[in-house]
Amino acid sequence: MRVAFLTKEFTQTNNLTFVPGGCAYYRALLPQQMCMYDSEFGLPAWTGERGFGVKTGPNTANFGFDVVVLKLLMDRWIPHQIQVAQSLGQKIIVDVDDYYEGLHEDNHAFKVTSAEINKVSNREHYKKIIEAADIVTVTTPFLQKHYESQERPIVLLRNAIRPSQFPTQRKHRSGLPVLGWAGAMAWRSNDAETAHPWLQEFLEEHDLLFHHAGHMPDAPVFAEKAQVDPERMVLSPMKPINEYASMLNFDIGLVFLSDIPFNQAKSALKGLEYAAAGIPFVAYATDEYKWLADQGIGRVATTPEEWKRHLTELLDHKVRRREAAVNRSLVIKSHSIDIRAEEWNRLFTSLV
Repeated sequence: MRVAFLTKEFTQTNNLTFVPGGCAYYRALLPQQMCMYDSEFGLPAWTGERGFGVKTGPNTANFGFDVVVLKLLMDRWIPHQIQVAQSLGQKIIVDVDDYYEGLHEDNHAFKVTSAEINKVSNREHYKKIIEAADIVTVTTPFLQKHYESQERPIVLLRNAIRPSQFPTQRKHRSGLPVLGWAGAMAWRSNDAETAHPWLQEFLEEHDLLFHHAGHMPDAPVFAEKAQVDPERMVLSPMKPINEYASMLNFDIGLVFLSDIPFNQAKSALKGLEYAAAGIPFVAYATDEYKWLADQGIGRVATTPEEWKRHLTELLDHKVRRREAAVNRSLVIKSHSIDIRAEEWNRLFTSLV
């Protein structure tokens, strides 16, 4: 069996090389690298005679794949290509890791995937692509339930991390810790605003700094959205996924999420990343983060009082050090790609 993982989600770095975006990395590249079958990862290629393939150069491509995993492809011609590929014997898997029908209008993705703005690649085409698949893979029970009415298997394959991507762990020493959040503000849905009632007051009370890792020049500013004094902010730029771990230069991680369906559908991946980097964290209590906390990984909060109570306890470096060690151990044990790859391979084996 030959398996192709296809996506267009790549970013260009300063040295003009291309690396996958976060979704493509976790949902296509990592599974491909761990696949026990002959597999390739890359940009999609297509011919009507051979179906989907993987581009290897401007005018070259590899074909002959039995299973094709499509990641974040929303182009209008893909439903027809899927139909042709299926007639040629290719099995088509569409991977879904976000609730695109529930996008909030303040999220940049709402605009760039709108049919009114983007005629070629949008959410309406994506819906048809999902409906055309032989199998749909999803990251959360929310998404599994959302798509379960469709007449095709909906397979839950949760996100996982590669521990080696986080080679060093945060050193927790005495002194004032730095709180932090990693992420691109443009792709959020009023998440930072949920910190209005308590974050600034907490920072002032304990004389702390807050680090936003992932600031982008044209994106909203975290301090404005969260109503935090800019003097208490540290900003560092967004980096490609192969440098992501170096962004996590803070002692306590936070996961701000507004209480909307789009966020309830999201996985707890950011918490896994924090834990792998040796950073204890507090997250808004979505079902996925409660699921992690029930395993002993991270903490959850809903009210300002809960946020402040958890963070006050984590001001103690001994508590952070102990919690960080437990979190990382549990993540490696239960949420590493080595384990999750077994589930991907079982899916592929079922198609033989």
